Amino acid sequence: MSFSNLNAPSSALRVCVDHAGGGYLSGLVYSQRVTEPIPFTDIGNLLLRLDEVLEAQNFPQAFQRSRSFTGRKDPVPAAADPSEGMSADTVTDAHGLVYTFEVSVTSRRNASWQGMVDWLDGEGRQEFSSALELIKLIEEHVI
Repeated sequence: MSFSNLNAPSSALRVCVDHAGGGYLSGLVYSQRVTEPIPFTDIGNLLLRLDEVLEAQNFPQAFQRSRSFTGRKDPVPAAADPSEGMSADTVTDAHGLVYTFEVSVTSRRNASWQGMVDWLDGEGRQEFSSALELIKLIEEHVI
């Protein structure tokens, strides 16, 4: 089985924000795409950690390859196969102390991300066409 077979709910990345304020947020990311929660310490760290999951699984496939001269010392716990990730119940039951939302990246074109963010605390769904637009949406809703 490959990650291209994942449907939208199982490929979503649930962001559970436990602390927000002063322009910062921190918490954990849950998903059926990972084997354990991924901690993040701020919005930049959140995007880097999510990008590592996308890169590790090559899903969605990037249209451009980035290069790096150093490797990460603590790689994300990306699942090698969907059956190895967190259970759907574990992901669904995860909620942040401050805010909870899900990010679904549907494509990675123009060296950025495109997709949707679902505001699980009642504000609906919004599309984004770049990582910068996603950052702005998160800042508007959470910080």
